[in-house]
Amino acid sequence: MKASSRPELNWFLPLGTDVRHIGTWPPEGEEPRLHHLVQVTEAAEQAGFAGLLVPTAYVNEAETWTAASAVLARTRSAKLILAVRPNQLHPAQAAKMTATLDYLFPGRVALNVVTGGWGEDRWIGCYDDRETRYQRVREWLEIVTQAWAGADRYQGMTYAGKIYQLDGLSLYPPPDHDIPIYLSGSSAPARQLSAEFADAILIWADLPDAVAAEVSDIRQRYAARRRAATVLLRVHVVVRESEEAAWREADELISRVDPRVRETIEARSFSDSPGRDRQTDLGTGDLMVGPNLWAGPGTGRFGVATALVGDPSQIVDRLMEYRAAGVDGFILSGYPKLREARQFGRLVTRLFLDTDRARRRDGQATDEDSPRPSPSTVESVVAQVP
Repeated sequence: MKASSRPELNWFLPLGTDVRHIGTWPPEGEEPRLHHLVQVTEAAEQAGFAGLLVPTAYVNEAETWTAASAVLARTRSAKLILAVRPNQLHPAQAAKMTATLDYLFPGRVALNVVTGGWGEDRWIGCYDDRETRYQRVREWLEIVTQAWAGADRYQGMTYAGKIYQLDGLSLYPPPDHDIPIYLSGSSAPARQLSAEFADAILIWADLPDAVAAEVSDIRQRYAARRRAATVLLRVHVVVRESEEAAWREADELISRVDPRVRETIEARSFSDSPGRDRQTDLGTGDLMVGPNLWAGPGTGRFGVATALVGDPSQIVDRLMEYRAAGVDGFILSGYPKLREARQFGRLVTRLFLDTDRARRRDGQATDEDSPRPSPSTVESVVAQVP
């Protein structure tokens, strides 16, 4: 299974402390003040990344929508992919907030809808069981997409669901173009919702064969809906000029994990989230998952446990293996985000894009077969990389 279109490259905007060493308590690094968030975004733009994923967690110092608004106003081109859990915002509110950001910064806003539950849900008094949570996600997406489409804009939109009931919703002006929806979730219900509503689905890194099987299942679900899937792989990167230097940096990254942090991670279970459970498992076993695929980050953080570690050619080889497994693009990150965005841009971006272009030219697609990129896409931005 080969991805035949140009790869989408995205980075990560840290709304918590931008650490070099994961798992310290308290975290040690650059605070997510506005000047630093702007620096990270600008570095990602210059490194050839089309956008940045903006996380959602109440334990972060900065809140998603507030920080994104400020960063968009002070940067030029990068798209911000705003993560949201549907229980955090009423869908009418979310539809209006996103439409407003897109109105002010056209084409630079997307949503990443997170389907999994989180311990913070109880902070806002939400105790949905698994079935209720997925019902909420479905209704939330139905309302948001219908509101954006301008449904019943003159009479007002009505909706009667199990979770949400509304009468007279009018979103003015509705967006004059599609706002992309990304969806995060590994379960079968999450994949089904993605096939119905999402433009792209995010998956976590694993061995290429496992990723290929996951991509195949996703594409079958999309095909049943007569829709095309865009699959993005989420993984960390540690790249240096030599493999030895990369592994030294990887070892340094986890050299200060607080034992209390490690114990908390090992005791945590996401029994209703197979993707998170798999990532946690990777961080508690043999940290060498596969060639250049390392689960060290999972020893000091929740969520994405894996990193690609190596020299530029090794990183490109691994990324191309995921491309061959059907992955359309990536959401990458490193520690700290500012420094590692620059490292990736300096060492990898051009080599990766050139390699990917050559393999597509030799395979299914050619540059002549594909539409030319707009000035905001990866290949035009990367021309600025020194």
